[in-house]
Amino acid sequence: MKLAFLCGSLEPGRDGVGDYSRRLACELIRKSHEVVIIALKDRVITSLYSGLQSSNGIDVPVLRIPASMDERERFSHAGDYIRKFGPEWVSLQYVPFSFEKRGLPFTFARHLKSLGSNIKWHFMFHELWVGLYGYSTFKLKILGLMQKVIIKQMLAAINPESVTTSIGIYKKNLGWKEVNLIPLFSNIPVAGTLRQDTKQSDSLTAIHFGSFTGALDDYKRQVDFLTGIGEKTGKTVCLEIIGNGGHYKEKALEISRRAFGEENVIDCGFLSEESISNHLLSADIGISRADYTLFGKSGSAMAMLEHGLPLLLRGNRPTEDVIGNNFPFKEQLVYPDDPSREFVKKEPVYFISEVSEIFVESLSDKEHGELILITG
Repeated sequence: MKLAFLCGSLEPGRDGVGDYSRRLACELIRKSHEVVIIALKDRVITSLYSGLQSSNGIDVPVLRIPASMDERERFSHAGDYIRKFGPEWVSLQYVPFSFEKRGLPFTFARHLKSLGSNIKWHFMFHELWVGLYGYSTFKLKILGLMQKVIIKQMLAAINPESVTTSIGIYKKNLGWKEVNLIPLFSNIPVAGTLRQDTKQSDSLTAIHFGSFTGALDDYKRQVDFLTGIGEKTGKTVCLEIIGNGGHYKEKALEISRRAFGEENVIDCGFLSEESISNHLLSADIGISRADYTLFGKSGSAMAMLEHGLPLLLRGNRPTEDVIGNNFPFKEQLVYPDDPSREFVKKEPVYFISEVSEIFVESLSDKEHGELILITG
């Protein structure tokens, strides 16, 4: 099968959907499919770039179109690249803020239609609209309403043959005639195996990978939970923070240092994929900013799970199971209201192989031929 992804940005390590698209594309290439990726609004580069990117040792052709370029010109370049490649399918990897800084890409659907009239469309919704779940201000609710209208109008205008998303709450709210679920996979490939002699038996290493949220009370509950495990097992809790941490990083660091001691909280910052993987392999438990409803859309949460870590989610253990028994990492999910105990790591897994099969299967009954993935 001949495939291509279209996205917003493809700067490695700086755009989650771009990283997702690159990893999925390279896995499909490994399985003998032909794949290209087009970044429609790349905010990192300043000039048009056509070349190669790689993941897990496999190269994929990419076209990166700078955000500074006029929208009409950007889609003209994308259209030329698509026609030269000759796809039958175009897969849009959608996040509203990838295509417009306020998350309001009003003209996006019209420009998508300009890419060709004989394209079979696949839409993958990584995010929908703000305010869909949890507390929202009045301003966010208005923004979310406009984002919802844009998505509904885009679906009506393009009428895609296949629509998918990653979590149940998104599937329910899309309200489209048929929406299939494709689980997310790790945004960090497993680098290798852990050297057993590098692990200290008297310490418990926790990892926070990604950005902190403003729900700092919930984060403190996660920290208190880890403190309880340390007290029960007699181990010193050490926390490693990977990534930029986001707007609330300093406040989260303050909470962490008060609980674990300044010397036991390490801010690692940005690391290479291989280095992140090695840190995950040597850790004992991961901390996610997401709760039970939303963790399935987090590439960093999936990275920790695929590396075999128990994953401490935000909030209480739910009374209603919306994941189902087919989710392979269910036993690794931990909650702050669980009893304090020592957790056992699992062996790392290569989940992307299974996800790529689900992805291809989501198109298999749609008379697919060639696919282009458009990422955001």
